[in-house]
Amino acid sequence: MSSDDIVSRADSLMRRRRSFVAASTVQLEDFPVLTDPVTPPQEFDIPVLTEEVMPEAPAAAASRDRFDETLAARLSAEFAHSLERRLAAELPSLVEASLAVLEADLRRGILDTANDAIKDFLARREQLRLPLDDQDNDPA
Repeated sequence: MSSDDIVSRADSLMRRRRSFVAASTVQLEDFPVLTDPVTPPQEFDIPVLTEEVMPEAPAAAASRDRFDETLAARLSAEFAHSLERRLAAELPSLVEASLAVLEADLRRGILDTANDAIKDFLARREQLRLPLDDQDNDPA
């Protein structure tokens, strides 16, 4: 099929479609116009834009204005109990982890101090160049 055949078939399809659309006539009187008043049916209670609808205030909002000591005491006791349970569950593992870190730091500190002391001792011995056996054989 050549490109001229494809174009002619497409053109004939478009003409056929145009003739179908042109043949069906639509009456504009069937559609409502924006200037026509539309009244809602009376059986539905639909608020109109000119009405002001105020939301109902919940009853709990009025009681929140003043401080309720009983409620505060109950909430604080509940919070304290919840905190106590959480600490009882997690505190042993937190202490254990902290002690493990402290133990590692302490070991590292002791080893570093001992190594420094050994290095210092050896450095002083090299400076003096005293044999260790001379002190034992001293006649004094």
